Amino acid sequence: MSDNSYFRVRLSQVPADLEDIITTHCFESGASGVTEALHFTQPDLTYDPTILHVRSHEMDVFFQETPSQEFFDGLKNLDAQIRWTINEEENKDWLAEWKKGFKPFKLVGDFWVVPSWLTPPPECKHAIYIDPGMAFGTGTHATTQMMAFFIHKLAEKYPKQIADWALLDVGTGTAILAMLAQMSGFGLVTGIEIDPEARRVARDNVKLNKLNDIDVPETQIEDMRQQYDVVVANIIDGVLINIKKDLMKVLRPGGHMLLTGILEERDNHFFEKFIEGSGLTVIRRLEKDEWVGYWVQSKAD
Repeated sequence: MSDNSYFRVRLSQVPADLEDIITTHCFESGASGVTEALHFTQPDLTYDPTILHVRSHEMDVFFQETPSQEFFDGLKNLDAQIRWTINEEENKDWLAEWKKGFKPFKLVGDFWVVPSWLTPPPECKHAIYIDPGMAFGTGTHATTQMMAFFIHKLAEKYPKQIADWALLDVGTGTAILAMLAQMSGFGLVTGIEIDPEARRVARDNVKLNKLNDIDVPETQIEDMRQQYDVVVANIIDGVLINIKKDLMKVLRPGGHMLLTGILEERDNHFFEKFIEGSGLTVIRRLEKDEWVGYWVQSKAD
């Protein structure tokens, strides 16, 4: 084996009650890692999948060297039903591989998304520098692009008002949309995020772009007390429905709400649960790939 490869042994028909013992046996046999292929269901497309309890599992066991015969003999002794396949695979720096494919691109209007390690192209008027880390939001996803379009259109429609408007980006991720809003002229921009690592990435990107007026607090949506002129939420539809009450609470009367992350196949369900009977007026609906987005406005007092 070369230094640039490793061995992956896929175990199948692993009895659930032997999983811990088999994991111990793997490490005692020189494995560098063990992962389990979990079976789950996620009918409501929320963040909380339900793990299905099955009688037998699949596991991947990783070795730096060819596993010994004693390893396989030990598996047979534990349970004769266990089956396996073995593959030699090439080591890769996955972050470096991913970075190779992430190039500057036009997001909306004159705004470009530029990886922090690259130089903007000559035609780029306004660069939003991004170092995504583990957070969602490089700007390439259809839902992020729809939201960028909405924010841009809102800024075009209300150029004189937006400097006095407060905007809340719920689930800010890399803060790409919060930064677009700030650079488009919105006055007070706040990005909130449930994931601590994403909050760290968001704050780093805000500093990278010298947009220090953007606030990324620890506060979560249910604890927000202020009302906002614009509420932005690029979150999967099941979660949007779950947090509808909180989103409505932070939207001022007459304010605008921008919602993306709605799967087209669930659009009717989302409309019924979120928009119907809510007092929200649909200003614009977008479709891109398999996703839907809504720009809605609440009733003024």
